[in-house]
Amino acid sequence: MPKMKFASFLCAVLLLLTGCASKDDFADYSVTEYPPIEYLSAETEFSEYDGNVEKIEVFLSNHRDEAFHFDYVWWLEKEVDDGWKGIRFLKEREFDCLDRSMKRGSVHILCNLKDNVKQPLLPGHYRLWVGGEDGRVPAEFTIKE
Repeated sequence: MPKMKFASFLCAVLLLLTGCASKDDFADYSVTEYPPIEYLSAETEFSEYDGNVEKIEVFLSNHRDEAFHFDYVWWLEKEVDDGWKGIRFLKEREFDCLDRSMKRGSVHILCNLKDNVKQPLLPGHYRLWVGGEDGRVPAEFTIKE
């Protein structure tokens, strides 16, 4: 009889853990949708990733000769039925305050997901916002099933 109770208890715990693992970890903030910046674009290295992706490289491109001031700050969102929702960070992130600028060309921004968001990411359509104080643009990608 004790084995039966233990087995039932174990099944209940496993069901709870499975249910918890299948939910997105949305933040209580909303990433502001910035107005489009015609001279700026961003794209991820690949259009599709596995849910266990640890890092994603985003290429931020300036298509004009004037300097654009950027930083390495990024925000992650997932598309849901009623729009986009921010993904919660696991801890407070530290940012440096260095002023970086680029003229026409691209820079890569490494987004370390492993240390900052709950893994694995669930299947769906995501976007990483990158840029700087003067504006940010999204780089979209998909997490495959």
